[in-house]
Amino acid sequence: METLLSADRYYAQQQQIAATTVASAAKLWRRVGDDFSSDWAVVRPRVLEVVQVGRLAAATSSVAYTPKVLAETNQIAVPAGALVPSAFVQFAPDGRDMGTLLDQSVVRAKAAVGRGETSTAARAIAGEWLTGMLLTVMADTGRSVVGADIAQRPTLTGYVRMLNAPSCSRCVILAGKWFRWNQGFQRHPRCDCRHIPASENVGGDLRTDPYAYFNSLTPEAQTKAFGRIEARSIQDGGDIYRAVNIKARGLGTAKSNLRYGTPSKMTIDDIYRTAGTRSNAIRMMTEQGYITGPQTAGGNIFGRMRESYSVPISRPIVAGSNRDRVLTARSTGVRDPLDRATMTAAERRLFDAQYRLSEARTTGYWPRSVGANSADLFSLRTPLAPGDLALLETVLQKEIAKLPNAADSVRRLASLLRL
Repeated sequence: METLLSADRYYAQQQQIAATTVASAAKLWRRVGDDFSSDWAVVRPRVLEVVQVGRLAAATSSVAYTPKVLAETNQIAVPAGALVPSAFVQFAPDGRDMGTLLDQSVVRAKAAVGRGETSTAARAIAGEWLTGMLLTVMADTGRSVVGADIAQRPTLTGYVRMLNAPSCSRCVILAGKWFRWNQGFQRHPRCDCRHIPASENVGGDLRTDPYAYFNSLTPEAQTKAFGRIEARSIQDGGDIYRAVNIKARGLGTAKSNLRYGTPSKMTIDDIYRTAGTRSNAIRMMTEQGYITGPQTAGGNIFGRMRESYSVPISRPIVAGSNRDRVLTARSTGVRDPLDRATMTAAERRLFDAQYRLSEARTTGYWPRSVGANSADLFSLRTPLAPGDLALLETVLQKEIAKLPNAADSVRRLASLLRL
């Protein structure tokens, strides 16, 4: 599968910054002796300095991430302004003073002694907490910059989660899920999953598809990540989302079972313990709602409350509208190859890239959309900045490079566009 090189490189860079920062802080922590308070007072300023330098490096490298992903995934989203990396390190990611957060290491060491641990063991416990906390802080610092960059691009409506393997089951079922720009990034301590800025799932690799990721693992790795019974149920065709959620939250209520078919009577463990044969287990998983249909990213929701959505909505068709043209093309099998409403996704990517570049060259302004935009009548347009034309040309050239392996309709469109 195609991977996002920009995301891979960004992750490697962030990992290197985090590893260096955490290793330096851990080395300083080892200077703390039996007198926790006095020794910490000596090393604290240096630990804080190391952490803040590392966080600033993480924030600075994160500023370039979103533009690179957008260019690689052929998305255009103009930012409202320039991000200031130093603004993201003034406080810890949870809003408190960074020094105060670091002080918790001493608090935890003292608490361990209070529980009867030796001073050596207490320092080890606190040091392990410090390492985990700093790994989370470093990841959150980079994510906060990326989140802000997504939010400041009005046409960029959200993001998709991408895994950084190996990943836990909780993260795997969120892989590929699209979130609105203002939805916080759900994570657990030491989570290193990433944003893929997008209006839809454009990641294109196994790290945004839970089933592709699960199938890429060895049976042993599947069991380690999901649990023996849960991994077996997914191997037998079970819904990965339900397997993980039932394990974490327990069985659903009778109401949720009525609405969405959520399992409410038997756990997966119950089924395998009583089924006897594999075929019987699969039948019972289907009856109990663990197998909901084909294993597809995003899952399947069945139930009485969802049936109404399968019925086409009846509304008047306006002659000449996009909907009218699409329905006509579907019924007749004939369409205008230059009508964007009837194009495939691949055709639109090529068409849009050519249009935006042509519009920018002609007007000297950044193309707000493809086609006429009424907002241009009431708001100031954005003049092209240095490098903007080069970016648009790069996007078009990437689409042109795909033509040798593209569908016939895409190559025909390229000919009509004189590309």
